[in-house]
Amino acid sequence: MTQTAGIPAGISYATWKDRQLAVILARAGELLRELHAGNAAAAARSEELLRELRAGVRTEELSRELGKLSALLEARESELRKARGDAHFWQAKVAALDRKLEQQAEVENSLRTAQQQLQSEVSRLSASESSHAAENQSLNARAHSAAFEAAGLRRLIHELQTSLSWRITAPLRFLTKPLFRAMGPKPGPVAPQPAAPAAPERPSAEAAPAVSASAAPALPDPAEGLAKVVESILPVLQRASSIAIIPCAIPFSSTLNQRPISCARYLADRGTTVVYVAWQWMPSEPVPQAGEEVYPRVLHLPLYAFLNHVESIASASRGKCSYFCTLPSAALVDAARPLRAAGYHIHYDIMDDWEGFHRGGEAPWFSAAVEREIVILADTVTAVSEKLVRKFEPLRSDIALVRNGYQPAAMACEPFAAARTPLESPKVVGYFGHFSDAWFDWDAVIYAARARPEVKFELIGWAVSEPTRQRLAGLANIHLPGLVPQKDLHRYARKWWLGIIPFQATEVSAAVDPLKIYEYLHLGLPSVVTGISGIAGFPLVRFAEGKESFVAAIDQVTGRPDEGHLAEVAAFLKDCVWEERFARIQTMIGETSGLASLYAR
Repeated sequence: MTQTAGIPAGISYATWKDRQLAVILARAGELLRELHAGNAAAAARSEELLRELRAGVRTEELSRELGKLSALLEARESELRKARGDAHFWQAKVAALDRKLEQQAEVENSLRTAQQQLQSEVSRLSASESSHAAENQSLNARAHSAAFEAAGLRRLIHELQTSLSWRITAPLRFLTKPLFRAMGPKPGPVAPQPAAPAAPERPSAEAAPAVSASAAPALPDPAEGLAKVVESILPVLQRASSIAIIPCAIPFSSTLNQRPISCARYLADRGTTVVYVAWQWMPSEPVPQAGEEVYPRVLHLPLYAFLNHVESIASASRGKCSYFCTLPSAALVDAARPLRAAGYHIHYDIMDDWEGFHRGGEAPWFSAAVEREIVILADTVTAVSEKLVRKFEPLRSDIALVRNGYQPAAMACEPFAAARTPLESPKVVGYFGHFSDAWFDWDAVIYAARARPEVKFELIGWAVSEPTRQRLAGLANIHLPGLVPQKDLHRYARKWWLGIIPFQATEVSAAVDPLKIYEYLHLGLPSVVTGISGIAGFPLVRFAEGKESFVAAIDQVTGRPDEGHLAEVAAFLKDCVWEERFARIQTMIGETSGLASLYAR
């Protein structure tokens, strides 16, 4: 075997190779250990150097932070010193305000005491005002009664002096006058009258020239003015082919829906000349547009002009003439006699329970005996409600029921305008018409407003009394817009959920046929009614008895009427227009029968 160089003799190459590899490995291990140790030392040194470096940086940061904190502390100390000064200032201010508040409290106590005294004085004055108002009403009633009585006496004197018996007995009165004069008391000596006290002298600066009685300006004579008004319309009446005389409690207005006004318009539109007699409490009371044409073929005449010259009006009348008596006052009933003698058809239209009004302090002119007289003497009679028909049935059995109505065109909107308008929140309850403490049920409305504060009550109309306004002062959900023209009512009613007619349960309300129910139905509004049982069967009407039932009925209206209910309303309203109502009355007047046949020309 050949010996390789460098390999000891007697050792194989493989063995030597293994030994050399082991030495290399051992040396490599030593080197690795030395390397690891060097790395560890380097790491330790690096860590130490890093710690030293960090320590130096932190110290600088801490130094800077310390400087900042020192400056901030000085600023806070300065602010603290300033705050202490401000605190002393505001403490002084608070003390001054406390003193002022104490003074103000004393002033408020004084004002409160003065206010209580003023309220007490206002209450006393209100009571005094109510007492004077009641006294004035009583005196007015007495004055009105005296005026009517005087007018009646004047007419009786006139009838007596123009009668045949008075003319026949004139010679006898002339012959017996000396006898009665001789039988009278003998004139005795006239006692001297004390001299009138002299008027105190005025200073020369206030002296005025004496004016004789004949030179003093005369006051206008109401009777003379009324006579001229009548004279101005007589030529119109003489040319008219048909005449209707219609008295009413209010002046004529083409924008109102009252029954006599609507009747006047209806007849005038069909060619009749209408003398519309507007109420007066006394002859000097002014009547607007007296003697003028206030609507085509409608003449406006004051009451006393009519009463004092009814014979002249009757004499000037030609053709077919009618007298629509709507107020059963003694004077207006007496006026029916000369009119009937001139060929007028006398028609009495019973619009209200006047006897109930009179018992409630209204209609001071009313007399039950006078109303019974016109019911019996009239050629034809109509009434607006079944209750009024039944009331006078013992006097005559031919009284016709002709309810109130409405004029669709006067509403200035399409039928069911409210029903076709989507509902909005909050819930709005509406009313329009006249307010009177005598029949309007304010207790029910106020109770409902308090029970349902989330519901808005919009009450349109006029004649809200001052005591009622005071009751409504604390109710934010009751709104009083005032008087609104009829043509604009739909603008308010479109947002209403329902209409209400809250009347007190009295004999007056039981006989009422309210005009507004037909207008509510034209708008498509459900209605809640109290006191008026005669319309309980009308479509979309809920009749309530008592305040709780009134609130419950309002709660039950939760949506608009459906088309089925609206169709029922449309069918109902066909006969409720004024044209249908007055056409029936005109037919009655055209049929000459009964008492009218005795006076037919």
